[in-house]
Amino acid sequence: MHAPNRMQPHSLKCTVSIATTVIGLLMLGGCNLATIEPARYNVAEVQSFKTAGAPSRVMMLEIVDANKSFSDDFWRTIMSNHGYPPRLRFVTDTNDIKDSETIKPENRLVAVVNPEQSTIGAKLCTDPKSLPLDEASDEVTVRFGFCVGDKSISETRGHFNKARFAEQIENSADTINYQLFPPHLRDDDDRRCGRFKPGC
Repeated sequence: MHAPNRMQPHSLKCTVSIATTVIGLLMLGGCNLATIEPARYNVAEVQSFKTAGAPSRVMMLEIVDANKSFSDDFWRTIMSNHGYPPRLRFVTDTNDIKDSETIKPENRLVAVVNPEQSTIGAKLCTDPKSLPLDEASDEVTVRFGFCVGDKSISETRGHFNKARFAEQIENSADTINYQLFPPHLRDDDDRRCGRFKPGC
């Protein structure tokens, strides 16, 4: 009769060590990744996505940042030309619009760094507020919204590592634009719009 197979102390130590290493690597990997939350949409405004940057595909970018983390030039460069085609070019100053271009001033992308809790929905478009960063925190939260006048059409929120903030914003620009400006959404408020009808 064979004795029960017992794990030797040395083997157990190696197993625990490997598990600890894997967990450590996963945690380190997590620090390098930004978290972008699923977007919230006002689907009654579905047509706005199709004409967001019409006719010149240029849109105003409004940055609200009590901490002055980056220059306007950084933001407009990082956020432009991402997402589904036709892609948008963002400007932070009307002087950046070329003579041949037309812009819809009521359409704009709003980005609020470390937003106050009430900066959500319509308040994101009408009264966005940014708070000073907590020095003890390793995370920076940014709320992004596509606004048409006083209406919030779509919005999402990103959580970024403070030490890698610039890099993570750049790496997340595609995701943020995909979420805020989808090619189409099914309009639940349109009774003629069937679930499987393209373009609804």
